[in-house]
Formats: sequence, structure tokens, C-alpha cells
Amino acid sequence: MNNWVKIFNLLNDTGLLGIIIVAFIGWFTRINPALKHKIELQKTSRQREVLLLLDQLAMNAVSELSTKYELPNDEKRQRAISQVTGQLEVFGHDIDPNLVSAGIEKAYQLLSTKNTVAQEKQAKYDDALTSTEEAFAQKQVQLAANESEKGDNPAPLDVPDTTIPVEGGNA
Repeated sequence: MNNWVKIFNLLNDTGLLGIIIVAFIGWFTRINPALKHKIELQKTSRQREVLLLLDQLAMNAVSELSTKYELPNDEKRQRAISQVTGQLEVFGHDIDPNLVSAGIEKAYQLLSTKNTVAQEKQAKYDDALTSTEEAFAQKQVQLAANESEKGDNPAPLDVPDTTIPVEGGNA
């Protein structure tokens, strides 16, 4: 304990104690918060970069899948989410699937506000599919009506009573 008092007196006499106290207070009031702020800025900068990457990957996936006219929209969405999630994992980013889904929806909304060739082709495909389904439904109704007209028992053949059966096909 005696050594600590000697060290304290020495630091006090030389003015180093004041410098240490000022440095200690400065660390906790100025330097430490500045470092924490810089770390937060780096985190948000990294998050911003990851979100930009997510937007770009989502836009690419939605653009690619918009040309697959035969797929239903739900399947397109699932494929886009899995494709973007896989690409982000390749880059070493683990992002919540809900955030990826939101990025896909944002890209879809962006593309749907534009009048693209893919949208025109999709509309033509949807119209053709609808008309084909309507024609098929009408044919099904016609076939059902024809079946009901025939009935379950076909009419017997009208064979005259005066015919003589011939065996072997010779008349």
C-alpha cells in the first residue's frame, strides 16, 4: 500500500495524474462514443450494401422469371425467393426470408409499373389460356349434353322379320 501512495504522489507532483485523469475522461466522453458511432456507421454501411445487393438480385430474378409465362405467380415468387436467398448465401450474407420476400415484392412492383414486353406477352398468354379453358368447358358441356341425349340404353336395331340368316356369308 505504501508503494501506491508513493506512485500517486509522484504522478501528482509531476502532473501526470492530471493528464491520466483527463485522458480517462476524454476516452469515455469523446473517443469511445466516436468509435462506437464509427462502428455503427460501418454496420449500417454494410447493411445498406447488402440491401442494395438484395435489390439488384431481386430485380434480376423477377426480370428472368417474368418471361416464364407458363408458371403460376406463386411458383414464380417461390423460385425468386429461393434463387435470391441462394445467391446471397454464396456471397456470405444470411438474410431473413421475409426481407428477401419484401425485396422480391419491391422488384415486382417496380416492374409492374412499367409497360414491358414481358407484361404484354404474359397478358396475351393469360388471355389465350382463358379462352382455351372456356372453349374446353363449352366442349365438356356439349359432350355431357350429347351423352344425356343418347341415354343409357341404345335403341335396338331395326331388323326386318323376313330376313333369313346366312351362315358363312354366302347368299
